[in-house]
Amino acid sequence: MIKMKEKLSIQDEVVSAYEYAKNWMGQGDLPNFIPELTHVNPNRLAVSVTDSDGNIYSAGNIKDRFTIQSISKAIALALAIEDNGLDEVLTHVDIEPCGDRFNSIYRLELMQKRPSNPFLNAGAIAVCSCIQGHDVEEKYERLHALAGKLLGNPKIEYSKTVCLCEIKTGHRNRALANMLLDNGICSGNPEEHLELYYRGCALLVTAQELSRFGAILACDGVDPCTGDEILPCSTCELIRALMAGCGLYDRTGFFNITVGIPAKSGSSGAIVGASKGRAGIGVFSPRIDGKGNSVCGIQAMKQLSHRLNLRSL
Repeated sequence: MIKMKEKLSIQDEVVSAYEYAKNWMGQGDLPNFIPELTHVNPNRLAVSVTDSDGNIYSAGNIKDRFTIQSISKAIALALAIEDNGLDEVLTHVDIEPCGDRFNSIYRLELMQKRPSNPFLNAGAIAVCSCIQGHDVEEKYERLHALAGKLLGNPKIEYSKTVCLCEIKTGHRNRALANMLLDNGICSGNPEEHLELYYRGCALLVTAQELSRFGAILACDGVDPCTGDEILPCSTCELIRALMAGCGLYDRTGFFNITVGIPAKSGSSGAIVGASKGRAGIGVFSPRIDGKGNSVCGIQAMKQLSHRLNLRSL
């Protein structure tokens, strides 16, 4: 439960955070490394909070859907751990922050064979190679099923347009996938691993759905809206720790100091946060900073953290 605020005031604080974040509207850029995402309306902003009792509070463009992008890396990691156990997954990817850009390639070439963590693109591709299934369709259906539970929407779809765009233009990710194969970290067909990764990134979500996912992580795997256990507590503890260490790439340290909530960003302008035992937060605004994180989204989360006492780091 969110402390130090009456429930009737939480909606007011969410609206206040929305209005506060609008002051940064126009700052940042659309992600030109995914050409399809440069066609979206850049002036959208949505803010949502799901508390530990399952109440949802929202403001802004809450009906708009957008691609989840790198937030899907947390979902893929949860499924890979379910399939293989953590020890086996850790033979494919490490769990250490590194300060690298999300699509960095040099560390795999010069420093270590395993990706540093599952939230780098290389790490997420390695994680996708661990997901079980006879082919990419079966693997995706299993990823889709888990995503539907975590987001509270079993009918969630992915944008075929965005997925195809990323497949066609993701040359660096293709290089990463082949380097992982050459390093002996992945086996099988790297094109299948990439397609599964891109389908996950292209899942279409709302800020409310993201906040529900954040609340499940905050409540150690229990969906506060239904009472169902979706993930093991240990998996949620790991994901929150990774969020705190590398969830916003090489801006994670700054975010931890100013916001203080474990979070994961996506290049679409989405951010999910998980304040342990208190609430999940979902925000979306398409313009991102030079590190790949939503400019307005960070400001909204900073305001919510302060006003609703959600700091958990």
